[in-house]
Amino acid sequence: MDDPIVWIIIIAFYAPLHYLLPVLILFITGNEPEEDRKRLIRSALIDSTISMVVAFVVVIVLANNGWVSIAMLTLMASMFYPLLRILRFRKTLSS
Repeated sequence: MDDPIVWIIIIAFYAPLHYLLPVLILFITGNEPEEDRKRLIRSALIDSTISMVVAFVVVIVLANNGWVSIAMLTLMASMFYPLLRILRFRKTLSS
């Protein structure tokens, strides 16, 4: 997995899923006012970007050390980080 083309392909398939999941959840389940929803979508996109960059740094290091299965689990787990912020924000709105 040292070939940069492989990583570009992985990122190309992973990024839409990573960004789409939190935004889709916000559109489907959102009942916040318009201002809060825009702010929440913006923060979810920022969280997605940060978690994706950090995840890929960790994944590339793990994959280069031969721990490919743990690297793929890390990618899967990083997909749920932006959802935690959404849940935390919604808890503060409800209280």
